[in-house]
Amino acid sequence: MFVSAAQARNTNIAAEGEYNSEGLVIMEARLGVTTCDKCGKPMKEREPILIIAEGNITESGDELTFEGSCVRYACHLACWDGVEKVK
Repeated sequence: MFVSAAQARNTNIAAEGEYNSEGLVIMEARLGVTTCDKCGKPMKEREPILIIAEGNITESGDELTFEGSCVRYACHLACWDGVEKVK
C-alpha cells in the first residue's frame, strides 16, 4: 500500500513558539518525513516551506493557541501552487 508523505506525517507534532526581534511568533515543529509533497525532493535547512496542519484552537483572545494533531501537507514554498478545488 502506498502512503503519501502527508499521510506518513500523521504522527505527533512537537511545536513551540517564541518571539523574534520584530515581535512575530516563530513556530518550531519537528516532522518525521522530510520530503516535499509536491516535488518529492528533500526539504533542507533554511529553505522557506509551507505546512498545512490540522488541529484545534485551545485558547482565543488577542492571540490564538493552536494544538495540532497532524500535518496534512508540507512543501517548498516555491512549489506551492495554491489550493486545488476538489470535484
